[in-house]
Amino acid sequence: MRILAKAVIAGLHRFIVLTYRNTLRFGLGRRVNFSAIRKINVPTNGARVGLNALGGFLIAMGATMTVLADLGAGTTDVVLTGISATFSISHAYASFAFFAVISLVILVTRSKIGAGTIFLSISVSATFSYSFLLVPEPTNFGTQFLYFIIGLFVIATGVGIGASAGIGMGAFEAICHRLSEISGFHSQKIRFVWEITLLSIGIALGGAIGPGTLIAAIATGWILNYMNIFIGDYLLGRRLRTNCQQPLARGHSFKPWPT
Repeated sequence: MRILAKAVIAGLHRFIVLTYRNTLRFGLGRRVNFSAIRKINVPTNGARVGLNALGGFLIAMGATMTVLADLGAGTTDVVLTGISATFSISHAYASFAFFAVISLVILVTRSKIGAGTIFLSISVSATFSYSFLLVPEPTNFGTQFLYFIIGLFVIATGVGIGASAGIGMGAFEAICHRLSEISGFHSQKIRFVWEITLLSIGIALGGAIGPGTLIAAIATGWILNYMNIFIGDYLLGRRLRTNCQQPLARGHSFKPWPT
């Protein structure tokens, strides 16, 4: 019995440590740290933009599934559902409005962005215009749970594909990196405070929070950790990259948060 207890405690400790590291590395939900995603060398600019747009499409489709699951949206979609409920607008309009605010913050802070920062955000918002019409609503708890889990993996796949194009950081990452330069604080600390602040705003606006929100925050880092390898080495890498040692763009070098 004592041996079993020690094994359980050791396993729990390892899970907590790895969850902590994955969360710091990738962030919460789809506001991911693009610098932690492997970049793939593709032959043309059109292919890079295509990867970026495909990533945005998948992110939006996955987010649609998690919202329809009604178990609690991921951290970003808590804000979007809050905006949608408060101002009585569609999820798509909420996404465009949110993107407009984020763009203003980028301009004010003079954050460094790339073409991918814009294309990905537009692709996500545009897909929301029809995704809720394409994806049928789940009819029972089993379907809801399945929607939620599949949605998380679809989001992670979209993030990985969009970031792998290497043509710009995510909007949130760009802002946090710039604030890190201005304040001197580590970007991961700033990103954590930023995400908690946005999540609080979403809750205050009546966003779709629930147990799924916590699950998404914990699980996203784990999923992205594995999808990062899968996308880079199998899903895209073997067909598209030409020289992984010299990728098209590395973004900003990932610096672990010192412990």
